Amino acid sequence: MADVDRIRTALRAKPDCLSLRQLEELASAQNPTDPHLAGCPRCQAELALLKQFESNEPLPDESAGVAWISSQLERRLEQIKHPDSAPAQRDRGLVGLWNRLFQGGNLGLLVPAAAALAVALIGFVLSRPGKEPELHARLGGGSPIYRSQEIEIVGPSGELEQAPARLEWKPFAGAASYKVAVMEVDRSTLWASETPENTVAVPASTRARMLASKPILWQVTALDLRGKVLASSQIQRFVVAPRRPGVNN
Repeated sequence: MADVDRIRTALRAKPDCLSLRQLEELASAQNPTDPHLAGCPRCQAELALLKQFESNEPLPDESAGVAWISSQLERRLEQIKHPDSAPAQRDRGLVGLWNRLFQGGNLGLLVPAAAALAVALIGFVLSRPGKEPELHARLGGGSPIYRSQEIEIVGPSGELEQAPARLEWKPFAGAASYKVAVMEVDRSTLWASETPENTVAVPASTRARMLASKPILWQVTALDLRGKVLASSQIQRFVVAPRRPGVNN
């Protein structure tokens, strides 16, 4: 164990250790020289691994080591990508892999090309972009509608002087028709209609039920030729302002 501890101490990164870019420049040089490199076992080992990896020449009897490390990394792929998802298993990941390499009689498996392969695989996994979050709203019919696909409303919304005669929205690409629902504040339907246009007239009977100071909600949904939901607007809210004394409507 003393030898293992000495190896770990020697290979531990220090604040002044060379960066990957610096190591790449030294690896491409004919006679690499650097004041830090001359006295740093870790950077010397990193440079040797980098040269061996770039040479793409396998060493004798390293096939078993490469296969074993590859299988371990593949088996732990999800844990490497999501280390916080299983805290209890943390010591069984790369740290456990390192310990088994040194403590289980597998020191000979850490040939330069095998170690370089492990570093390259880990770097590839960690550099892969994560999946972007899917921001979507779910309609009453159960179909997910992504926010980038919402119908943009023209009006009405907010406080109005009188009950609106029309509802209007911007056309949505691919829509064959639109379903419009006017609702009470508890989402119960006050009036509903379907139209191929991007505007619809509100019946007088419905307007008569839009009393002053009473919040009214409405929403429009785009459908394709088969009646499939393409997109939906955010729920809009408006209210007819109370009559001011002395003002005739």
